[in-house]
Amino acid sequence: MSKRRRGKTPPDLPGLYFDRTKNRYFPLEHRHRQPSTSDDGPSGAAAEAAGSSSKSRPKKHPGSSQRPVTEPTHPICPTSLPSLLMSRQHGSISQGLFERRSYQALAYNKSKQVVGGRCHGGTVTHLLLDKAGEVLITSAKGGHGGSLWKYKVTPCNKFYIHLQRDGDVLFSPESEITDLNFMPPCSSSGPVALVGLLGGAGEHGRVSMFDYQQNCVLSTYYVQNSTVWSCSADPVNTHSLCIGAVREGLILDMVSNTRRSLFTHKSDVLCIRPAHTTPVVYTGCRNKLLICHDLRSRDSVFEVEHQSSVSDVLVLPREERVLCSAFNGQVVQWDMRSRRHVITYPGHVNDYARVKMRVDEGESVLVIPGKDLQTRIWALDTGKLLNCVPPPIEDSTIGHHNIPACEVGLNWAGLYPGFAIAATGLLYWHSF
Repeated sequence: MSKRRRGKTPPDLPGLYFDRTKNRYFPLEHRHRQPSTSDDGPSGAAAEAAGSSSKSRPKKHPGSSQRPVTEPTHPICPTSLPSLLMSRQHGSISQGLFERRSYQALAYNKSKQVVGGRCHGGTVTHLLLDKAGEVLITSAKGGHGGSLWKYKVTPCNKFYIHLQRDGDVLFSPESEITDLNFMPPCSSSGPVALVGLLGGAGEHGRVSMFDYQQNCVLSTYYVQNSTVWSCSADPVNTHSLCIGAVREGLILDMVSNTRRSLFTHKSDVLCIRPAHTTPVVYTGCRNKLLICHDLRSRDSVFEVEHQSSVSDVLVLPREERVLCSAFNGQVVQWDMRSRRHVITYPGHVNDYARVKMRVDEGESVLVIPGKDLQTRIWALDTGKLLNCVPPPIEDSTIGHHNIPACEVGLNWAGLYPGFAIAATGLLYWHSF
């Protein structure tokens, strides 16, 4: 004992401790995982080297401020986000523990994708986010017919949401749903969704106005012997509907039930979008043309040609700028004053699908899902590709026909700014 006391004690080095059995230094993080196996019993030397030796394990004192490196796992607390939410709803874990574990799971997975719950079976084709915190989703039923569902959203924190189905299916027509948009707010009715139905096989294409608060169809407008590819409400003339049909575009007056045909060179109108403050309508046609129509005159204002058929058109709040995407993956921004494209957005993948483009309220980013199931984010003003989000579900059974549907929201349901994305029955929220 006297010899041991007379021996020199190794100096303390920051972040290291000295193991006498191996006669070398080790990082402090190994102190709890690899305890020393010395034959020496507890003695005065062990007390002297308590800060630098691993012979004695660290003891917990009631007044000590030292904490273990790893937090002990809660016996009933799961680690995955869906299981955490289910345990919180059942009351098996506290709100504080839920928030702490959810943030730990997000940091561990190194992902900003947050699952909101299972919506329904089938492929999600359209997705709308209501500012009141409701989600409208349509899903195809094996390629025949469609369905309209409504879900109420309960935010659990800034990243996590929970979906609760509000009743049974709202609307289940026999025809496929081709377009879904919001109607401008009107004092005479509640919130209304405009649903375009394909038609075909002896059935006329039609456009239905659906009140998703009262769960009822307000009115339906038929297009005789034609197919409805797209539909939009005119924000300038609130009693008019814009319909993209076979070989023509239509302006329907809901009050007088009169229709006006737009000249499109006898080509199918795959998308039709009105301007926000002027009586101008843009039609994207199968013959690769983007046509600008001034409703104050009978003739079209001008036409611009793309490399492939136009799949979607989006009129920006700055109405001199129009976004246009084609089936070959070309995405460009047009300046309507100079009639030339000013910005190109590279990287989009598409061959055949009519995919909708989304722009945030601040007009800073452009979000488009692609055929390769990747959702790409560009800077709207520069065209720089900012991010490429992988598919919500990494499953080999998901085919290329299950292109995700997305919708952008800056201040929706108390979440961080981002966009919702849904593919095969699961809704995710990806924050910017």
